Amino acid sequence: MNAKRIARAIALAAVGSLVLTGAPALVGPATAATKSTLIIHSPAKLTSLNSGTSDGNTTYNAQLGYLTGSGFLYYDNQTVLKYNTKLGSMKISKNTSSDFRITYTLVKGQTWSDGTPITAHDMLLSHVTGADEYSKAAGLGDPSTTTAEFDSVGYGGTYGENVVGLPTVSKDQLSIEVRFKKPLPDWQLLAPGVSPVHALSLLADNKVGLQTAAVNTAAKAKFLSSFSYKTAANKAHLKAMGKVWTEDYNITAVTSATNKLLLISNGGYIIQSAVKDVSFTLVKNPKYNSGPAMSTTFPVKTVIIKVIENDTSAVQALRNGEVDLYYNTNPTIAGNASLKAQGANITVLTKKGAGYSHFNLRVGEPFGGETAYRGPFFGMSQKAKDLRTAFLYVIPRQQMVDNFIQPLDPVNAGGAVIKPMDTHFAFQGTTEYNTITKATGMAKYTTGSQADRTALALALVKKYYPTASATESKVDVKLMFANASALRTSLAQLIKAEAAKAGFNVDITGSANFSADISNVEYDATMFGYGLTSVSQATATAIYKSNGGNNAYGWNSATIDQNVEKLESSILAPAQATAARIAIEKISVANAYGFPLYQNLTTAASNKDLKNFKPAPLGANLVWNYWEWNFKP
Repeated sequence: MNAKRIARAIALAAVGSLVLTGAPALVGPATAATKSTLIIHSPAKLTSLNSGTSDGNTTYNAQLGYLTGSGFLYYDNQTVLKYNTKLGSMKISKNTSSDFRITYTLVKGQTWSDGTPITAHDMLLSHVTGADEYSKAAGLGDPSTTTAEFDSVGYGGTYGENVVGLPTVSKDQLSIEVRFKKPLPDWQLLAPGVSPVHALSLLADNKVGLQTAAVNTAAKAKFLSSFSYKTAANKAHLKAMGKVWTEDYNITAVTSATNKLLLISNGGYIIQSAVKDVSFTLVKNPKYNSGPAMSTTFPVKTVIIKVIENDTSAVQALRNGEVDLYYNTNPTIAGNASLKAQGANITVLTKKGAGYSHFNLRVGEPFGGETAYRGPFFGMSQKAKDLRTAFLYVIPRQQMVDNFIQPLDPVNAGGAVIKPMDTHFAFQGTTEYNTITKATGMAKYTTGSQADRTALALALVKKYYPTASATESKVDVKLMFANASALRTSLAQLIKAEAAKAGFNVDITGSANFSADISNVEYDATMFGYGLTSVSQATATAIYKSNGGNNAYGWNSATIDQNVEKLESSILAPAQATAARIAIEKISVANAYGFPLYQNLTTAASNKDLKNFKPAPLGANLVWNYWEWNFKP
């Protein structure tokens, strides 16, 4: 896998292959007399209308995509997986040990926002962007060794490793059947998205503007023909579509001059306009019928997503009525105090979310990376393992929690003392968490005091650098984190101070573009957060897998890969799944790859007049139930 394709998040395949989102001329204040406009705070810039690419795959882009694109599945605020029966249904149509088939059927009569019928054609793009063998056979490139024509983060996963042949399309063009080589766990999460392939086909042919029904039908037929990649012309058209899919949706401004083919939606909202790095404006889609019915009582007619990167400014904007919704997965003590001081006009909720912070050490370059890593933690020599172990010893996880997490809201956080996390596979308070963490060896990072662990770290460093001390640094380490985050910067300062006591000199300049620098071999260590978008048997496997979408650090173990394969592609009993997870993390601990830091507390706040705002821990977080939103009369 080319380093450029390192995924930025753990993605839910069912959300869809092509994420279309909208953009905004900033409209009036959130305190307008007749409320029909909702303004949502975004803490980061929106960079693409397609979150399926390596450049566009961010939580913020995906949230926009959720508002403008309906899929087969979504999670509610209780982490229950829901079926969107307005779009369609899915069922196992064959189930043998070597032939496992799923049929996906669309509800007849659905349309895209330009009036074009939604058909089985629109489900096939998920295969193009998720099946590695298809990409190779169609002449689109080998995703495992280079950037393919469709620069998709969907390659290298359970779907691509198990799918057999091409999906077949039903005679009525409302269903596809997909064959896999064996029964798969969590097969529901493999559901395809629907994408407006007629628009993609037209864009590849350099068409501008919305077309007639006849032209759109012909474009769909051309895509279906190209999908079979039988001729040179088919392959050329697929390549042109790949270029459009990868590049053309990376737009940050939308005006009247923007090609409307880029803005076609099947969600509750469609794009109206966008101001680069400022806001995205979406308006109700009058042809929406692919999901739950929109509220009709004092409904939200316009949604603006307003970019405010500075948290203090975002809190001030909520106080001033300039935004209606605020959400922060890395809240600060000062920010929370300011929110709660605003009184009855604002509803504030702080609780544990499905995100967590973690700390990883680089062992080598990412799988397929083009630049070699040769820093202090390189390789599997005893020296490298010892230095990595020493560095993990000095990470003051409990101090991080005590200083910056526990004080946020100890009552809503559960009222108990928060502890560092010791596994990627489960959250604290579950039987699975307790079983895994007792067996992996992680106890060495919690035994004794921080001073005890730092002393152990210094002893390991002195094995190779005898003169190392708190006053004589011998090992330089460059730490990657988002330096725009006040919380991350504070945590980095704690790390630097403690590491210095063991002979490490830590560069905490950080990065202004941390998502792009995750795979940058100039950095020896990384600190950032993962936000889960699904819960499955395979949760977190992409972190450890040699070519996994979230392994940017050169971790490579055949035994880990074997156990990952079990979790991703075999239906296991609970005890078998736990055993595989323990085997993976034992190796990770032995090799000193890294560890989680703590489960994030999240803070959500809203204008009190907004009804049915129910922030969810998974997936679309703020916007998962946008169809229920309405304002108090």
